[in-house]
Amino acid sequence: MASFNRDPQVRIMSLTDSEIKLQLSNADTALANSFRRSMIAEVPTLAIDDVHIEINTTVLHDEFIAHRLGLIPLTSERAAHFNYMRDCTCDAGCPNCVVKLELHVACRDAHQMEVTTEHLRSTLDGPDTSVVPVATAAERRDQSIQGNHIVICKIRQGQELKLTCYARKGVGKEHAKWIPTAAVAYEYDPDNALRHTFYEHPEMWPRSEYSQLTDDDKHEADYDPDGTADTFYMTVESTGAMPPEKICQSALESLFTKLVDLDNALEVLNA
Repeated sequence: MASFNRDPQVRIMSLTDSEIKLQLSNADTALANSFRRSMIAEVPTLAIDDVHIEINTTVLHDEFIAHRLGLIPLTSERAAHFNYMRDCTCDAGCPNCVVKLELHVACRDAHQMEVTTEHLRSTLDGPDTSVVPVATAAERRDQSIQGNHIVICKIRQGQELKLTCYARKGVGKEHAKWIPTAAVAYEYDPDNALRHTFYEHPEMWPRSEYSQLTDDDKHEADYDPDGTADTFYMTVESTGAMPPEKICQSALESLFTKLVDLDNALEVLNA
């Protein structure tokens, strides 16, 4: 039980618009992995969940285009303020649980045209709350960022695409389109003192950025048979749907809620 009586500490090592690096100490592997999995599977975001196609004369099937639209990351900083559709009091979608996006593009000349996320128009696009493709939001924040829009399809003269999308709130364990992270990874024991990894030729293994070795000729720390993994170096990369620090905060809130629910259930069971 000693491993559960720790006081975990989190230190932010670096932070950018798309990535955060953390040091989680006084913890164990179970907690670190629960935190990692929570960031992937338990953080609510908004994603296109329903597509009504009115006109499609492109070379791609309706289902193919709908699938591509579903995987487009949307800004989701205020996803917590939306209701899950299954919990909403409405019958078929309302502003509290659904965001409508529209797209209508037609090619009139002889040149090939790219239909991208730039052509998606959201009905929720105000100064306070905005649900738009991530590339659109990035361009508004920084005018020097151009041309990062996701290509939905390419059309030629005479081809047309007109559709309406409905974005809803969800989490990654329901479908990958709601995952807010592009990558979540952690490492511990950067100098392999615990020998959880066997290096046949240690000198060929790249040195970790968190290495504490001071001798350039040494490639592994001395073996520590009594050592345990209690410090974890985590890297979280966002898709752009949410700032990385908010992903971490939301994951911790979700993890805390689950633990509280478990504690309450055990109290009822033991009453």
